[in-house]
Amino acid sequence: MRILVIDPVATQEWVEKDAEYLRGIAAPGTELSVMALSRGPASIETFYDVAYAAPEVLHIVRDQAEEFDAIVINCFADPAVDAARELTDRVVLGPAETSMALALHLGDRFSVISTFANTAPWVRQQAVKLGVERRLASAIGIEVPVLELSREPERTVEELVRAAKLAVERDGAEVIVLGCTGMATLAQAVRARLPVPLIEPAAATLKTAELLVSLGLRHHRGGRYLIPNPDKLRGY
Repeated sequence: MRILVIDPVATQEWVEKDAEYLRGIAAPGTELSVMALSRGPASIETFYDVAYAAPEVLHIVRDQAEEFDAIVINCFADPAVDAARELTDRVVLGPAETSMALALHLGDRFSVISTFANTAPWVRQQAVKLGVERRLASAIGIEVPVLELSREPERTVEELVRAAKLAVERDGAEVIVLGCTGMATLAQAVRARLPVPLIEPAAATLKTAELLVSLGLRHHRGGRYLIPNPDKLRGY
């Protein structure tokens, strides 16, 4: 099978790292292509960033979806996931939706550990959209910006462990979800120090995409996801 991973940021910084990491966990026979945006935000940390990333994500989906069996939009903000599902009948997954759904199989309540202090309203909104807000124990930010996550890995791991243990001990979390795909290469070091399962969203989303493709499952277009009329667009 062929899977396209879109890093929805306008920087090549993550492309090689993500390709190496994801190819290391992909199933035999899975062919991965990883690409970033030609223009847009350098990272996604606000709704403003999401808004500028979304059109570029959709351009890629429009132009390349037919060449792939599944598309992973590789950011926990899930930018343009719903719109992309209207644009193509290929499997389209976002890490937040996928990871939160997976967390429900592993424990009663889960917490999300993300990259900024004001992460709680954003994560809560995502949980409400998915209908899992009653299972969300908490959302905690570690105050390490996305672009600095890998520059001081030891510090970032310590911050993640501290926040995750707080979620377990104070908030009753039985599962921890990392709230940024940029944390992928740090996940194993964090997981080894926690008493509960930890979900790394990039890996979880890739493996879920492989599962859905292997089962021949795709989202339905015609109910929630309608088929858009491209003739309505101007200037695109």
